[in-house]
Amino acid sequence: MNPEETELLFFSPSGDGLKWIVSIDIDNYTHTDYFEGIRGYIASMYNLEIDKSGRDVSRACFLAHDKNVFINPKYLKYVC
Repeated sequence: MNPEETELLFFSPSGDGLKWIVSIDIDNYTHTDYFEGIRGYIASMYNLEIDKSGRDVSRACFLAHDKNVFINPKYLKYVC
């Protein structure tokens, strides 16, 4: 996992966490494989434990409401 592959990063609706959206290639690995890889990366690099509910691929993720949202510059041409 390469942190430069961040597509979107914003505070969660509660303001207590972050939503980190990255691209994944599901042709070679599953959502769970990527989730576990990211979990391990965050644990080893930042000594943080992430919310395990993100492991559930069907879990809803709300749109960003954070005025300081990070959007990968490659998408800025699509932002109004």
